[in-house]
Amino acid sequence: MTASSWPPACAVLVLNWNGIAHLRLLLPSLRDAADRYPGIVRVVVVDNRSTEPDVATVRREFPEVEVVVAAANDFLFSLNPIVASCPEPVVIILNNDMRVDPGFVAPLVRHFGDPSVFAATANVFDWDGVRRTTGQRRMALRRWWFYKWWDLTVTEPVYTLDAGGGCAAFRRDRFVGLGGFDPLYRPAYYEDVDLSYRAWMRGWRTVFEPASVIYHREAATMRDVTREAQFQTLLARNHVLFTMKNIGGWGFLAGFLALAPLRFITSALRGDRATARGLLAAMPRLGAAVRARRRLDRRTALTPRAIAAAAAARLEQVVA
Repeated sequence: MTASSWPPACAVLVLNWNGIAHLRLLLPSLRDAADRYPGIVRVVVVDNRSTEPDVATVRREFPEVEVVVAAANDFLFSLNPIVASCPEPVVIILNNDMRVDPGFVAPLVRHFGDPSVFAATANVFDWDGVRRTTGQRRMALRRWWFYKWWDLTVTEPVYTLDAGGGCAAFRRDRFVGLGGFDPLYRPAYYEDVDLSYRAWMRGWRTVFEPASVIYHREAATMRDVTREAQFQTLLARNHVLFTMKNIGGWGFLAGFLALAPLRFITSALRGDRATARGLLAAMPRLGAAVRARRRLDRRTALTPRAIAAAAAARLEQVVA
């Protein structure tokens, strides 16, 4: 992006399925945010084939908002062709069960003045603004296992491991160049960690921006508390798939797979059913994960240790 194209135009893509009650709270806040941003902001609701009249309702109540109906309800993966078709250099992806502060766009977008930045992720609070739910994501490898966690104490922009798939801005051309969200993780979870990690492997950074504030009605669109066990199993399965696809070299993968039976047994014995079930659930997709690993270009890739160190760092420079 050049000085003559600054501030860059943005597309805000809101993924929706039977969520008109959420949209009635989010879209007015996005209208205010678009008005506050000094550049062009195009707001698009991407409808995942709602069975309720969401499309007609949005067009009637929010005529300034574009509506695109996805080819099929493919969860977050429906966005891949939509992002590819956007002319804007920056694409912001949001869940529908949110509202945003009026000034949330500019703090995210300013980081794209640094050509090494792939994505910038927002500071997400619970709906009441009491509890912070995102921060700097950190990672480590121990005993052939991948660990990640939040540092919720950061108060300034920092690098971070991943950009949330429903609360972040992406450099569109690199999103498309990486192939977008990988359907390996269908129906959901870890596709955003995977995308950001693949960007880090190329040296493309992700930034956490505390000044960009979003309020999230947590799990309103995906999780059902009566199905918490299935949710935890899905998370564990995709954790395993992510590790097999991305982490380390072939020696690491061999160690990971060699320890998988022992990890299954110890998880089951200590009552960690989600990890045990996740290991089993990942097995049918093991071949797909390994094939995806083979397709990764590791000739100039950052190592896991280098990514862990970089994602834990403070910004070298914030470009205004």
